Amino acid sequence: MQKHIIGAVLLGLALAGCHKEEEKRLNEGPAERAGREIDQATAKAAVELDKAATHAERNINKAAEVIGEKLEKAGEKVQESAREARAEEEAKKAK
Repeated sequence: MQKHIIGAVLLGLALAGCHKEEEKRLNEGPAERAGREIDQATAKAAVELDKAATHAERNINKAAEVIGEKLEKAGEKVQESAREARAEEEAKKAK
């Protein structure tokens, strides 16, 4: 969903102007220039946020995989301990 929002923002910025870029710059005042610079900064920030989100997603997936593996190993150890305890209990009963 985040990528769709970023894409919509970028598309909106691309379609924002109706005049040729050169004509706009010749006729733009300080507020228009500031607005254009804000638009450019916003577009750049959106791209950087998208990169950061993708990077974070990869790291979260890797961490979840490692945690899953460790939980699986811990579960195996618990099961082995339970087997050993049962075997000891049965050995005590057999005596």
